[in-house]
Amino acid sequence: MRAGDALVVPKLDRLARSVPDARDIGDSLVARSGRLSLGGSLYALADPRSKMFFSILATFAEFEVDLLRLRTRERMAVARAKGKLKGKQLKLTARQQAHLVE
Repeated sequence: MRAGDALVVPKLDRLARSVPDARDIGDSLVARSGRLSLGGSLYALADPRSKMFFSILATFAEFEVDLLRLRTRERMAVARAKGKLKGKQLKLTARQQAHLVE
């Protein structure tokens, strides 16, 4: 990336998986005099207001990802309790497995 270039990202969750990762990327952009284009809006992360706004957005993006993981685990637990989530199906039948053991 050259000085003055912009890193274009459609959504913040596509840029980083966590707030520390997002901050590291932001610091790297500042060190290279780069800007961030996020969802069509351009941010110069050297500006304190833009840096604060970027940190807040990263926090919310991480929160949404954590909520999604939590909900997925809850749905899987409910499906498992109902017997609908059985996991990976075995490739061999019980009879075939017994034959291999012999």
